[in-house]
Amino acid sequence: MISIQRLIKGAAAVFALAVFSTAVLAQDTAPKTGADRVEKKERVERRARTEGMRAMRGFHGRHGGGGMIRGLHRLDLTDAQKSQIETLVQTHKTTNKPVMEEMHSLMTKRREGTFTDADKARVEELRSGMKASGDQLRATILGLLTPEQTQKLEQMKLERQERMELRKERMLERREKMEQRLREKKEAKPADQ
Repeated sequence: MISIQRLIKGAAAVFALAVFSTAVLAQDTAPKTGADRVEKKERVERRARTEGMRAMRGFHGRHGGGGMIRGLHRLDLTDAQKSQIETLVQTHKTTNKPVMEEMHSLMTKRREGTFTDADKARVEELRSGMKASGDQLRATILGLLTPEQTQKLEQMKLERQERMELRKERMLERREKMEQRLREKKEAKPADQ
């Protein structure tokens, strides 16, 4: 015979399944409205603008990686300036591609544990060459800017430094608060025992 507990558990399971399936079926399956379509289109356009701006950040890919010169996209560059900068950056990329590939192979050797002192010296040589090449590119790009654009770029740099300092202060404050809470928690723990 089936026990009453087993019968109740079975009924509860059936009830839970019915409630869950009703909730799933009750989800909004209405067709998209015009406002939803417009919102999606705006998101797509925003993403496209972001991708376009990333191309102006330098040769470090998606995240900018420090970029060649931050904020070029906010300087109201002329089409001529944009094309010149794009050409310079592409030339820089193609020129430095073999260097980057060699650097990549050396870093692979480092991870594998086959890195020698000669490899270490080569890495330093490559890094200094890449830095010099990047500095030259940066100077060339700055030479293309008007005095107003250069001034605006310097202002943006100062504002970014101020934001970074503020962020650093906030982070230190949060860390101090967290450490204080941990100390208080440790001090309160022995008293409870």
